[in-house]
Amino acid sequence: MVYRFRDCELDEARRIFRRGGREQPVQPKVLDLLLFLLRHRARMVPKELLFRELWPDAIVTEASLTRLVKEARRLVGDDGRRQKVIRTAHRRGYRFVSEVEVRNGEDSSEEERAIELARRSLEASVEFGALELRERVREFAETCLVAIQSARRAPTGSARSAPERVG
Repeated sequence: MVYRFRDCELDEARRIFRRGGREQPVQPKVLDLLLFLLRHRARMVPKELLFRELWPDAIVTEASLTRLVKEARRLVGDDGRRQKVIRTAHRRGYRFVSEVEVRNGEDSSEEERAIELARRSLEASVEFGALELRERVREFAETCLVAIQSARRAPTGSARSAPERVG
């Protein structure tokens, strides 16, 4: 997926960030934070969820998250006063608030698009609390397999050969 907002573009598959058309160096954790906030831009993301997502196997202080958000804001041309891209929900979390245009990358395959669709479906189920963890994982795996199989069966060209007659 490629996310465009303001004068920025973030290519998720290539992990490339551009601002004003120029590629910008970005720390991996800052990129992870931006991507997570972009994927969940329809709602405020609680700090606890960001801690679990960004540092799954470590215990970090709130100062680490604050520093990361400050870096992300600097990267996108925002700051803590204006909050035109990343808004703080005081003591609760953060939300990506800038308008975003989302498109599939030019090089993404049918399989990647199918998996992305399955991921979004799973996120919607999780967001509404419809599934338990084990069911979530099983459903995601099954949906991915079905999506990959249907993407592989999809015609690749505009002309399809007629079935052979046996007889």
